[in-house]
Amino acid sequence: MKTYSMGAVAKSFSTGCHNPRKWELMRNTWKVKMERLPSRLGYRVGLNRIQESVISSHFMHTMSQDPTLRLYERHDFHARLLTIDQRQVLNGLIPILTTASTRFCEERAKAARARALDRREEYGHGNTSTIGASESITEAILDKEFSRSGARYNERALLNQRIKEAIDQRLPIDMVIPALPFKIPSPLKSRGPLPDLGEANFLLSLYEIVRTVEIIYRTEHPNHEGLSARFTVVADGSRFNEAVNKSSPEIVSYQAELSRWTKILGLDEYVRVVDYRSLMQEGLPQEILSSKQEVLHQAKTGYSDALWPIFDPGDMNATFQSATEAELDPELGNSEGRFVSLLKSLVYTMNYRSLQSLHGLNDEARSDLYRELTAHIFHPYTEDTALGSLDTSRRQGAGQASGFPPEFKEELRRAMLNEVWGAAIHYIAEIKSDRDLDEDPILTCLPGYLRWTIHAKQGQIAIATPPILGVSVQAWAGSAVFRPTSKGKVRLCSLPVLLLEAMGAIPVAVRLNDRRGTPSQPLFYIDKEIGVGNMDGLLAVLRDTFTRRRFS
Repeated sequence: MKTYSMGAVAKSFSTGCHNPRKWELMRNTWKVKMERLPSRLGYRVGLNRIQESVISSHFMHTMSQDPTLRLYERHDFHARLLTIDQRQVLNGLIPILTTASTRFCEERAKAARARALDRREEYGHGNTSTIGASESITEAILDKEFSRSGARYNERALLNQRIKEAIDQRLPIDMVIPALPFKIPSPLKSRGPLPDLGEANFLLSLYEIVRTVEIIYRTEHPNHEGLSARFTVVADGSRFNEAVNKSSPEIVSYQAELSRWTKILGLDEYVRVVDYRSLMQEGLPQEILSSKQEVLHQAKTGYSDALWPIFDPGDMNATFQSATEAELDPELGNSEGRFVSLLKSLVYTMNYRSLQSLHGLNDEARSDLYRELTAHIFHPYTEDTALGSLDTSRRQGAGQASGFPPEFKEELRRAMLNEVWGAAIHYIAEIKSDRDLDEDPILTCLPGYLRWTIHAKQGQIAIATPPILGVSVQAWAGSAVFRPTSKGKVRLCSLPVLLLEAMGAIPVAVRLNDRRGTPSQPLFYIDKEIGVGNMDGLLAVLRDTFTRRRFS
């Protein structure tokens, strides 16, 4: 794996200017200019008290309540599993993805230029002849295929001003997004801890933004030396892993695989992955690091003092009501409040110590127990709610979990709730340790970068994640799947494995090099509506119908 420290980031980006001292002066001058821009474009301290999401797994709570959604049992999974060779991925699948991506970038660059011409008056131009690369790049960045509600949270003219200043100084358009933390450790979302084709799809989507910008940039400046644009992913798993009980070695392995995928896809010149903790430790001045730690400590203390006394696992409805009234950072546009929504998402994000400590269970039994307990987590077990009194579909969905007595499951449910309540306090405190600083710490480390985000907020560009079957699922919160679109194309996206296997999707895994055992984590799934049952059939379909469009 190629590791990028803060020093390596600075050195690498300076190569686009050929004079590191001049580049550093330009960067610092640009930072001063950006600080003078109106506040609508820039960072706003603190969580928005009307609406600002902090996590993206809200859909799982409703999904888990449906007893007809069931994972494949072990023998069924292996009977359906399609095992392929590495060469079928490298020589067959990857060229299809990258060829479609190249066409897509050219289309988006052309569409951005057309929109810039149409909006010439908004940019202060009286005719089309004075529209330049900066206006077209602005339109590309705000393209709905790339960003969600970008113009709502960012002033178009001011964004254009930033881009124009970079082009005038022949600086690359640097972009950054915190993302790709780790594969969420829920058996309802994925069957393993490593990136799958969903993460590769996410990396490719970042490349498409960069490449579209580059096409436009080089149309105006064909002799520009060095890179015209690049995306940095700040992989923030090391920020949240302690809260959800994800091990540090797993974070390292996940990030190594992400870097491997950038090489496989040929993106490593354009997209790189840096670790959040490393970036903060190497890039933040000591006084800001100290302030960040102080905010974290105060937020943990404040939330613990406010919320632990009202926690009652025996009456979670009353607990939710009290939490909404007591939370320190209310979200008025959310009827449940910020903390309760976060808690419900974290239920399906945790790697529960209380479940992992149960000895003598195989993975399938542990998964069955997880499936039942997470669906039941806000409701106590009593004699009259024992699984035997529930409907047939719920009993089938519970699998081996039905063999445990209700008293045992109630004790385990309370232990899991205790874990997730503490995790929610830790998580919100960690969020505040960034959001309550005077400046976004990522931009303190990487000044002048265009700041992208998963969750829309003022002065940042929210990356587009189109809803599939009514839910928007990030790559790390699901499993990759090829699905047909409503217009006769095939799209690569991510969905929870619970939903995929309930719909009869075919799991596809790459054969292990040492040929020992059977791979257990699919690289992707094939939706059964595509109507193919082998890799040759899938490749034939993809050659004719694969699309990189997010909305089609």
